Amino acid sequence: MKQHDRSWLTLLAFFAVAILASSLVFAAVLAGVTVAITDGESPQIPDRQQVDPTVPGHTFSGIITDAHCGPRHTDSGQSASECARTCVRNGSRYIMVDGDRNYELAGNSLQLSQLAGQRVTLTGVFNGNTIKVDSASLQGAGERKQR
Repeated sequence: MKQHDRSWLTLLAFFAVAILASSLVFAAVLAGVTVAITDGESPQIPDRQQVDPTVPGHTFSGIITDAHCGPRHTDSGQSASECARTCVRNGSRYIMVDGDRNYELAGNSLQLSQLAGQRVTLTGVFNGNTIKVDSASLQGAGERKQR
């Protein structure tokens, strides 16, 4: 009779291991499908919900230029302002260069165009690598850089 009890225990152990293995395979397949559907991106809340209008903007300073040329403009026939505007008209984006850091700028493109190629002080909300510009002005000689 001992042999009979042993076969039941072996059978139960076999089923327990089979259920665990199939559960792990199912979980791995489900995780793979989830990643394939979302393209590996984490869900994000739309920008309108992330920005709290009661939180004051931060102040940044740097030079407004374009993402194509960056701080060094290759067209020697144009000023930095003209080159940045031309590049943006041709599909580039405005950025602000602050030392070795570059920040994408979102906001009033007419205002950014007027200040292109110049050192400015921006007030806005920093999100990821983008500054959503609320206001911008030429940097005066007496202003200090804040972050």
